[in-house]
Amino acid sequence: MNAAYTIQDQEQLAYLTGDVRTADLLAQIVELEEKVRVLEDQIEDTMTLEEWEKRNGPAYDYVQFFQECFECLSGHYPCPSVTSDYDKSIVFDAIERGEEAKNCATDESRSYGPRG
Repeated sequence: MNAAYTIQDQEQLAYLTGDVRTADLLAQIVELEEKVRVLEDQIEDTMTLEEWEKRNGPAYDYVQFFQECFECLSGHYPCPSVTSDYDKSIVFDAIERGEEAKNCATDESRSYGPRG
């Protein structure tokens, strides 16, 4: 087939000439190329950890905050879980509001959340 034709054109020509196997393979190529384009777009939109930390501060601080929140919840809330989307949303909402977390063991307060 001629290189001047698009893959879609080549697929149609293959069907017209009865070469169904080639047409099917070309159709798969078209689908895979679209998936590659979508993934490339997602990669461009992905924020690196370094970029995130420039906006929000050290990620480790958020991990500590999250763990402290769950430690505190465990005494007052039945079975908090880091795998629960609801439980995580409660902690993330507190972070977004910039609330302070009290260390249950020391009663020490630390502020986390967006830095501006």
